[in-house]
Amino acid sequence: MITPRRHFPLVTHPMTTAAQRQLWTLSYQRVVGSARSELRSHAGRRRLDVQAADGTKIEFQQSKDSVPNTHSKELSHATGLMWVFSAINQHFTTDLLITSRQGARANFTWTNPWRLIASCNARTMLDLGLSPQIGAHVLLEVDHFELGTGTAFGTAVLRDAQEFCHWMRDGHPLLPYAWTPRAA
Repeated sequence: MITPRRHFPLVTHPMTTAAQRQLWTLSYQRVVGSARSELRSHAGRRRLDVQAADGTKIEFQQSKDSVPNTHSKELSHATGLMWVFSAINQHFTTDLLITSRQGARANFTWTNPWRLIASCNARTMLDLGLSPQIGAHVLLEVDHFELGTGTAFGTAVLRDAQEFCHWMRDGHPLLPYAWTPRAA
């Protein structure tokens, strides 16, 4: 008998309060449980939001952090770090838009972008929430981010949020989003 995969409750819509933003991080931490979340490293000085099943260190950010702070975290974790930024509000206000896609590959533009995304050296994801453009809760795994004047352009791979959670918790392969066209 095949057991259905668990569905994880995540924040999928715009957040306006500090409590809602905190719940966004907590919902991802609850996926892996307390044994692999809020971990201290480097003699207790640095906090790590989540450690994935494969050892990847994941930092969740709800807002634009400073570039020096971002670089400091990247240096302290050395290797195996992943950033997940909540871009839900930016996507819902259409500041961040998917401009084209072919399967799981997507091009995007971001008006008034967070400049620190361009400075990230670690693997970077943008959580779009329940995307009105895609019709599902997806993350963009950014592989190119170019700052222009007031607008950024980039390319990314779409990832399903639930599949991302199963990867974090159990180490399942993190496959590209399985996009199928909606009927007209």
